Amino acid sequence: MGDQVRARVRMEWGRTGAMALLGEHAPRSMTVVVDVLSFGTAVTVACEGGARVLPVPWSDPAEAERLAEATGAALARPRGDGRLSLSPASLRDVGAQRLVLPSPNGAAITHAVAGTGARVVVGCLRNASAVARAAAAHLDADPAHDVVLVPAGERWTDGSLRPALEDLLGAGAVAAVLRAHGTGLSPEALAAAALWSATPDAAAAVLASTSGRELVRTGWPQDVDMAVAVDASRVVPTVVGTDDGPEVRAG
Repeated sequence: MGDQVRARVRMEWGRTGAMALLGEHAPRSMTVVVDVLSFGTAVTVACEGGARVLPVPWSDPAEAERLAEATGAALARPRGDGRLSLSPASLRDVGAQRLVLPSPNGAAITHAVAGTGARVVVGCLRNASAVARAAAAHLDADPAHDVVLVPAGERWTDGSLRPALEDLLGAGAVAAVLRAHGTGLSPEALAAAALWSATPDAAAAVLASTSGRELVRTGWPQDVDMAVAVDASRVVPTVVGTDDGPEVRAG
């Protein structure tokens, strides 16, 4: 299971999929964690303003509180008016500070993959081309290098993975650029690239998706608008190791 090693660009869903693809080859891999609604977009927006983000799994609120207190970082809370949260709109003016950002999917994957030795970047539709250029440079630097695309997906109420259209489109946007670069793609990555190329209006697709409609219904349409601003950013959020754990900075 998880064997796509013949291709230099591979793709699999979620934390388990990422770990299955990385294995012992992690140090030569760039892992692109794609979480469009909303971790990837939130991190990109925060990094655009110079913030440094400490990703924490949503399932460990006590650790998020502890980390924020120990580091003097701001703590993102659940979405709410006037406070920092996973809402990208709330992070537009966060500035150059440290931010502890919990999320159920993207942050958990980023935190886990950071411990494998892989280079880790955070992607979304907002920075897809910038991430693809960084991935192409990684591939060009060494013929042994590869890229692992990880669409984060969402969770059903029983905790199981729900593949999310927006994340598949985000991964596909990166994969399509790498395909044009002449890089070999696994069938999974190739299918994502084909979906991206065959979607005439990605913004409309995300707005009409399950995740997009849920955010609009619960009062966060601006988050979807920011997420579907394709290639609005040149920032490539990149994970670095610190004494406080993995930290995401603008790259």
